[in-house]
Amino acid sequence: MKPKNTKERKSSFIKFLLLFILTTATIMAAVFFNFRVPQKENELLKERAKNVEREMRFQKGFANEVKVLQGMIDSLDLPGQNVSFLNELIGGKLAEMQSSIPRKDSTYRYDMYTGIIETFSDLQETKKELKSLDNAKKRIEEYEETLEKTRAELDQTKRDLDILRLSASRKNR
Repeated sequence: MKPKNTKERKSSFIKFLLLFILTTATIMAAVFFNFRVPQKENELLKERAKNVEREMRFQKGFANEVKVLQGMIDSLDLPGQNVSFLNELIGGKLAEMQSSIPRKDSTYRYDMYTGIIETFSDLQETKKELKSLDNAKKRIEEYEETLEKTRAELDQTKRDLDILRLSASRKNR
């Protein structure tokens, strides 16, 4: 004996089955995303934390190198220093610092570090120029002394010339 509503039953069963599969798939997707997304997010955050730590270590080392370089540049002003040797050391230190900057860092930090190194290089060149101008200052002082002596001699020579002219004009009278 067959029921009269087999088509309706089949249709209802298929609808129930589709709705059950859809609901189960939705629940499974929610559970999957509930566990999988935070795991990926956690991995991403760990990677960012490692990058920040690496950057902070580099900044600390770079700051120490800057302090050493500042001391070397300041020692250029001290008397009795071998300036050419010290300039070579400073140039080597600048090159070493330039090569230690991470190349893959294309953000503002690369430009900042490069700018710091360029500033120290400019400071070194300015110190060289100042040192050469210091010698020029001594020479100017020497020239001023020589000029004063020459002016005094010129004044004395003018006086002698005036005296000779006066004596010559008296003889001619």
